[in-house]
Amino acid sequence: MDKAILFGLYDFVNFHICKSLLNKGVEVIGVHLEEPDNQSFLEEKRFEVGRNANLLEQSIFEWESLQEKDENDTCLIISIFDLFMSKKEHILQDKKVTKRMIEYLAGSKNVNNTVFILPIQILTKTFKGNEIEEFLSLIKGLGKKTQFIYLPAVYGPWQSSAFLFQKVMVSKYQEINITNDEREWTDDALFINDALESILEIIEKGKSGSYLLESGRNNYWSSCADYLNITENLVSKNRAESLLLNSDIKTIAVKKVTPLMKSIQEQLEQVQRLYANRL
Repeated sequence: MDKAILFGLYDFVNFHICKSLLNKGVEVIGVHLEEPDNQSFLEEKRFEVGRNANLLEQSIFEWESLQEKDENDTCLIISIFDLFMSKKEHILQDKKVTKRMIEYLAGSKNVNNTVFILPIQILTKTFKGNEIEEFLSLIKGLGKKTQFIYLPAVYGPWQSSAFLFQKVMVSKYQEINITNDEREWTDDALFINDALESILEIIEKGKSGSYLLESGRNNYWSSCADYLNITENLVSKNRAESLLLNSDIKTIAVKKVTPLMKSIQEQLEQVQRLYANRL
């Protein structure tokens, strides 16, 4: 892979994928699906990446105008997981967005791999996400290879405020409504760095297929919640349903589970840096 195109550059999981790819020397084009000024802590994220010649930020319109110049072995990465947790999946019904993706995949000879990062909730019988399902039906099969990577809850620095862990941490610095979003999966959780290792390994192997990442620990989301002293009355268990798995979906336990003392502390320290100065 010479180049990666990430849709939603500064979203939680995608942002970490971007940083990891840049560290490996991969050229990254970050395509904004909405105005980047709407992103929280935009300048802080840009500062964290630093000036990197391998990173190019573009709007969806700018990206379209440069497509014909793309001659590198390219991987397309779309984090529907981030859109789902931020309740922004309606973007996938915007024809200005989908039309450009479809035309690019249908016409480009250089896209070797299309990667969808998806919420585990899609694999439950109660999932209601017409926007996501319609988008996937439109774009499936257009690339040479397609990978579907399903994630449970993910935590770590830059976690979205849609997640209960982030809400609890931020509540120390500002008044915030602490509730467990009905979309949050509460049966398993992955530290972002542990998830990244497996995500990048799957992408680099380039083998088409569906992959479900897990911690390999029983009730690991609850273990994280206990570490943060989150009481049961704040937790909705309706996001820990049975999964509809078939033989096509390969379950992968992450190679490393970073101890809670270290992983959660990283997120706590970052929240402190971001919010303490705003008191």
